Amino acid sequence: MFKQLKEMFRKDEEVPLNLVPGDIPGWLTDEQSSVGKKEKEHLESSRKKILGSIENLKGLVGSLGSAERDGVVHPKLEKVVEKSLPLYKKAIMSALNRPFPESPDDFYFAATECLKGCLKSSAGPGRYLMGVFPEDMKAIRAAIDQVGREINTMNPVIAEARKKGEDLNRIRQLHDSYRHAREELSDAEYRYPQLTERSIALKGEIEVLNDEIRRLSHDPRMQQLDELHAEEKQLKEEHERALGEFSSSADMIVHVLKRAEKVAQKDHNMALGKKTHTLSELLLKNEIPVIPVLCQELKEVLPDIILMVRHGNISLRNKEEHYYFSDPAVLPGKLEEIFNRIESTGDQLKATRKKIEGSSFIHEKESLDRRYREKMSELAELEQNRAGIDGRITTLKAEIPSLLRQVETTISAYSGKKAIIRPEVVNQG
Repeated sequence: MFKQLKEMFRKDEEVPLNLVPGDIPGWLTDEQSSVGKKEKEHLESSRKKILGSIENLKGLVGSLGSAERDGVVHPKLEKVVEKSLPLYKKAIMSALNRPFPESPDDFYFAATECLKGCLKSSAGPGRYLMGVFPEDMKAIRAAIDQVGREINTMNPVIAEARKKGEDLNRIRQLHDSYRHAREELSDAEYRYPQLTERSIALKGEIEVLNDEIRRLSHDPRMQQLDELHAEEKQLKEEHERALGEFSSSADMIVHVLKRAEKVAQKDHNMALGKKTHTLSELLLKNEIPVIPVLCQELKEVLPDIILMVRHGNISLRNKEEHYYFSDPAVLPGKLEEIFNRIESTGDQLKATRKKIEGSSFIHEKESLDRRYREKMSELAELEQNRAGIDGRITTLKAEIPSLLRQVETTISAYSGKKAIIRPEVVNQG
């Protein structure tokens, strides 16, 4: 008994839909074609009836107003009819004469637009004709209603076809996502070993460069280069110190010159005022002036300035200013001494840097350092890309089976029977 029941239920079991991913595009095409064919078959009867009703309407509307009317029509109504009849016929014939395509969706749209046009015409100029052509207008209305009823019978068929089309598009999108993920995985698994191979090669090249850099660090020329760099650093500091000393002295001189200019103007000594003003402007410039010229011009005004200090017309700020403005020979001598140090340290600095730049060893070391930095930068970028691809491979290997299961689920829901999609073999890398 149990065996018989088992055999009975086995017969009722539905055969599952077995597919591989490569079958899905063809299956989708077949389903789309089948949906379209069924939709067209189901709508063929309605199409014929609608087109028949439209032809009937054309005849009814075309003959409207050609037969003699019964009874007497009020003169005012007669005028309304004369105006409304041509408008009505033109409007409704425009709706009836529109093209009606073969495609079910396009035909449905054309038919509904035609119906809207007919109803709008009847509610507009047509309403004035009902009292004059009652039987004709009833016949026209009945034909319009017939079109409406047939459109209503089309609604569920159109809705079902659209729903199936949307479902098939969803399946197609999921399958496209699956296919793109497979292609991306294949490309990533192809590129990853290449990047790994290049990474190993780069690390070897970097190690060789490191050995060369270590060898150079023990080269006797390295000590000479270090000494030159130390000399360069010392000369640079001395040069900057001398420049700073000149700048500080110039600020001090300008301060005193401006005070002297005011005193000269007060004493109406225009020549002295002009000379002190010119000297101030010269010292306020960014570049160092010609020292012999500066010293000569200072020597011309210093006796007058020192006299102003002694008379109390100029108050000095500190001992340094008192020292430099106590004797006309002190300040020019100090400026010449500072300038000589600036020139001397500047010339020595240029000579030392020229030695460094002309060293074959420095070029060799800089070339190695540059190549080392380039290789390290390339390796860092490569490792970043490699890590990104490795992470993407992991993600895709988890994502691909999930996408395939979604395709399987949506096909099962669409077809109403269990779908089994055998996965493609994924290269494990």
